[in-house]
Amino acid sequence: MRNREPFTRPGLSRLEIANLRAERATGLSTLDWQRASGPHMTRMLATGRFPALAKAVHDGTDVDAETSFATGLDWVLDAVAAKLTRP
Repeated sequence: MRNREPFTRPGLSRLEIANLRAERATGLSTLDWQRASGPHMTRMLATGRFPALAKAVHDGTDVDAETSFATGLDWVLDAVAAKLTRP
């Protein structure tokens, strides 16, 4: 139900289109879908099998598109820099 490219400008457009299509197909808004998925997510995180996801869910905040883009770009640039400094 979610696009895999949320940190790119075209990805943001695709994400919005995917969300609108999902809302039309299911009759659930994003907030309603999140509420409906909450119990499953809670059970999944309680297994301890997804510690990074659990941290992101518990520590995360809802950010605007510009902040999301900047964060994603920082991650990509950090990864490129790390790759370039390896022997």
